[in-house]
Amino acid sequence: MAVVIAYQSLNSNSSSNHGVKASNSQQFTRDAHNHSAQSSERWALQLPTSSSDAPNVGIHGPAELLRTAESGFMDKGQHSDADFLSMVEGKALQIHQNAIRAFPKACDLLVFGELDSNNPEWSGLSKKAGALLESSTPNKACNCFSVHSPGSGAFTDKIAEGTGWIAVKCSNVIAVFVHVPNSIATNEAATTLFYKNINNEVLGAGKGAIDIVMGDTNQPNDTFTQRVVSTALGASFSDAYPGKTIAPADSYQKEFSGTNAKGTKKYDVAVYNTKSIKKINVIYLSQFASTGTSVAAVTDHMGIAVYLEK
Repeated sequence: MAVVIAYQSLNSNSSSNHGVKASNSQQFTRDAHNHSAQSSERWALQLPTSSSDAPNVGIHGPAELLRTAESGFMDKGQHSDADFLSMVEGKALQIHQNAIRAFPKACDLLVFGELDSNNPEWSGLSKKAGALLESSTPNKACNCFSVHSPGSGAFTDKIAEGTGWIAVKCSNVIAVFVHVPNSIATNEAATTLFYKNINNEVLGAGKGAIDIVMGDTNQPNDTFTQRVVSTALGASFSDAYPGKTIAPADSYQKEFSGTNAKGTKKYDVAVYNTKSIKKINVIYLSQFASTGTSVAAVTDHMGIAVYLEK
């Protein structure tokens, strides 16, 4: 059975208050926006969406080509938390629509990093991302994960969680979503141990072996994650998107050299088990959401979506 899984990290602070303010116009989000605003070209493709349909229903029609809003648009105090929530909700709808157009099926899971959808301030997100199935809500907002599904049929079960990760089973696929702590992300031995510990917990749960690792790795180079995961798990893992340049699905004739705020580092990746996954397709999605007449950054990291057959 094929599944489609998407992951999008927000840029949240370390507050124990997990409301919208923890994610609204954080520093790296502002950096991503202002870096893009240096150009006045129209580049962002915003697909039509519907507020009355389920988020996994494909909406037909052409994309609108938009430019980045002016520099400073995402500065602190420029937008209320309600404004920012609306932008994130719009981003969730765009992720679903882009996945529908890229793959031969709708998205089964949409996972947010650095977001606690259990917080009542985020409750409206479930109408745009899909029902909240699972969450990992440690003390700091930046360490949270939220697993949403529009109810497309794939059974999902939380397997285990820990600081910087959550593992779930979607149909027959075991997926681990990560936000590797900055304190270890560039240390090969420490990061290998991080993944070894995850693997031990997943295997100990008796649900199967890890098929894919997705998320914000903060890796020091493009091949780091596939190497340390392969070593830690004793299996061959490959990057689903090994290319040096990234052309997000929601952009027009625009390429980036990375997935971070200024497009210089490939932090956000999906690495998959080459023995268990027989087919994989992948798209990246930009950090931007529509403001109505332009786009603005709602996070510092690109999102990633994969189509998997096991």
